[in-house]
Amino acid sequence: MRYQPLRVLAALTLAALACNPLVTVPLGGLTTIPTETFSISPALPEAAAATEVALTLAPGTATLTLAGGAEGLAHGTINYNVAEWQPSLALDQGRLRIEQRLPDHTLASAPAGALNQWDLSLSEPLRQVQVAFPAGDLTLRLADSLSEGVAISVTVGAANLRLEIPAGVAAEVGVQRGPSRLVTEGAWTTDGGRYTTAGPGPAWMIDIQMGVGQLTLASP
Repeated sequence: MRYQPLRVLAALTLAALACNPLVTVPLGGLTTIPTETFSISPALPEAAAATEVALTLAPGTATLTLAGGAEGLAHGTINYNVAEWQPSLALDQGRLRIEQRLPDHTLASAPAGALNQWDLSLSEPLRQVQVAFPAGDLTLRLADSLSEGVAISVTVGAANLRLEIPAGVAAEVGVQRGPSRLVTEGAWTTDGGRYTTAGPGPAWMIDIQMGVGQLTLASP
């Protein structure tokens, strides 16, 4: 009987993870390396037809900053210090993909001191943005230089997500979530499962799907 609480916790964890296809049972074994930088700079003339970008981040603790004004299709850097998190970039049928994948798409616990920092700028044609994050803690920071009318889709599994919206932006955030907690910071208007900010700046549509964890919507 002494192990029953652990069995219950394990069962609840497995049930939560099973609700999201992006997440599997956690494994260990990752270690840190000296920080490496992955640079992104695809030329716009070679990919002028691209209108979508799909970003897949490794589980752990990550920061993703998205801005506009890229001179090419996209430019920026990804700083990381776990070898298995080395990103890959591909352009296929109008979609730019930047991904971090672990072997067999399994989830491994991030080691102490892990770094995973994305700083990306997107060009005007990239109006559809998809972000996938299986598990951990993700801060998604949006700059007011992002294009008018950009649509952002965020899918997270067992994670804490902090979404930071700059002042003056007219953002509309739709939320679909499992057994998670939602916290707002700043001036938000709520109507059912939709949260909005008002301002004279660009208008964005953001849809969030998340499993378990905490969602924080932050705006000045």
